[in-house]
Amino acid sequence: MPTLAPSPRRRTVRHETAIDLLDGEIRRLAELVADTSPSAPVPGCGDWTLSDLIDHVGLIHLWVRTMVEKLAPERIDRRPMTSGMPQDWSAVPAWFAQNGAALVAALRAADPDAPMYSWAADKHVSFWIRRMLHETTIHRTDAEAAAGVASQIEQAVAVDAVDELLDLLPFAAFFQPKVRELHGDGETIHLHATDLDGDELPGEWLITLEPEGFRWSHAHVKGAAAIRGKAQDLALFIYGRRKVGDPQLEVLGDLSLLAHWSAKSAF
Repeated sequence: MPTLAPSPRRRTVRHETAIDLLDGEIRRLAELVADTSPSAPVPGCGDWTLSDLIDHVGLIHLWVRTMVEKLAPERIDRRPMTSGMPQDWSAVPAWFAQNGAALVAALRAADPDAPMYSWAADKHVSFWIRRMLHETTIHRTDAEAAAGVASQIEQAVAVDAVDELLDLLPFAAFFQPKVRELHGDGETIHLHATDLDGDELPGEWLITLEPEGFRWSHAHVKGAAAIRGKAQDLALFIYGRRKVGDPQLEVLGDLSLLAHWSAKSAF
């Protein structure tokens, strides 16, 4: 069962735009594969190599495409599935691009409002459109880290990535039990996107830890702990790719509170 967090249910990126952006992310990942060794370590992903990362993303794309094409009412077990990634690394870019293109085509063909399985509150194709954009975007930055390439995430995508993860965390306990420990006695964490001051995009988030879980809102309120940085760096922080102490982030207030959040929200 989810632990609170029923706050803003908004989407910064429209469905059609999200699919277009996903298509672009897949192409960028395929290009990175072509220019990077399969054995390159992937910072932020444990002991994974780039080959492990691409195999994982390819399998997720295949799994989601299979469910979307069937409008599966229940979860399809992906454990028996394999990604189909070629052993010959030189063939991987074309395979990854084709596999991803099939996912994009399935999402374009489906009605975003069609009901189907998801593991969160939104039980529609729309869940998977949003999920695949952010899953692929974050893993594209992982691949760039492996390749030694600087990453950029569009501001609207970064904002929506933070929103989505805060929406999803309470539902993630079935595969990440530690999220059940994201509770407290009113402690607050404030995220502030410094590149969105005065922008029409929301650039602030207030997370409040309560006895039964956490809530969040877009609020300009001082927190017991605060992190300031560009929207893309806040998205990477919320996904565990940026850490307290990284030069891209300014950290204020209760460091132990931030350490607790980071340890229990790892996705």
